[in-house]
Amino acid sequence: MPKFIKPALLVFILFLTVFHQIVYSVPFVTLETEIAMGKEADASIISQYGLYQDKSLQIYVNQIGQKLVSQLSDKIFPNYYFRLMDSPEINAFALPGGYVYVTRGLLALVNSEAELAGVIGHEIGHIIFHHSAKLMVRNIGAQIFALGGAIASPENAGGWLTVSTALFQQVNLGYGRQAEIESDEHGILSGSEAGYNSYGMANFLKSLRRKEIMSGQSYHAFQATHPETKNRIIKAGLLAEKMKNTSNEENLFRDRYLNQIRGLVYEGKKHPKDAKRYKPKYIDIYEVKNGDTFQSIAKNELGNERKDLEITVLNGKKESSQPTPGELIKIIRSGKFKKNKVLKLKPHPGSDLQKK
Repeated sequence: MPKFIKPALLVFILFLTVFHQIVYSVPFVTLETEIAMGKEADASIISQYGLYQDKSLQIYVNQIGQKLVSQLSDKIFPNYYFRLMDSPEINAFALPGGYVYVTRGLLALVNSEAELAGVIGHEIGHIIFHHSAKLMVRNIGAQIFALGGAIASPENAGGWLTVSTALFQQVNLGYGRQAEIESDEHGILSGSEAGYNSYGMANFLKSLRRKEIMSGQSYHAFQATHPETKNRIIKAGLLAEKMKNTSNEENLFRDRYLNQIRGLVYEGKKHPKDAKRYKPKYIDIYEVKNGDTFQSIAKNELGNERKDLEITVLNGKKESSQPTPGELIKIIRSGKFKKNKVLKLKPHPGSDLQKK
């Protein structure tokens, strides 16, 4: 080695070498540590967002998640937890150790059980590929050395989270383009293996894209490190076509999903401590009648025909499309949902209300 290389430079080169290994192999993060980190962060997130107070809907989300986990050849972690958060944000995210979160805002945009399965499967992908743990190591950088090898111990998970105070914000911004594509693929594959229509994820991304165009903003940071939504739609559609299976081609489970979310709170409080007053709104389900158009539904049911665009976007429809008689669609009503108000529906041809 040339004599002119100073000791300080040698130390810097050594640091870069070690740091490179840390960033890409995550040697200090054991499965036990990931579980401990996730458990501690879970309590914080529940406090920040609040759980959505609907037991049946919480159970429904968990059942879909556990169904997808059952398809894994290697679960990696012993337990997985699926939470429905009381937030109007259109968001879904995962934390180390098996914790997956979806918001009621996301459920309002989703249009079928297959779509929700695709989103949850995507988040499970982040967990089994250890994207969160890798992200944490990248962002705390040299501070790892201050904690030393002891960080590998589950008992030090709190110290890890203290160092990485921006963990949740970073996760919310995405894990990087390649990681997102990798998780998209997992969401499509796991959903198909669980018996769902392989186009669920692609359909959700299309709805998300229409919502982005209408609102002029991106969601769940489908920006920054995320690939552009339109590019993800193309990739998801191509993979869905390859995975197409005649046995589950019809299994979007749209009607079943819509009946589950009927009465879902729409917009409103952003977090438990939000003191602002909001006019109550909720998702209702309307069965299309002969002669109905989106404009007539908006006028007759909501008192404003200009809300037709809102209805089309909410249901993942194109502006030029029209509803089909017998079809169930979402509409946004003002006021509070009356739980004793039952929507009497008879399964129509093609309905999935009686499928399991």
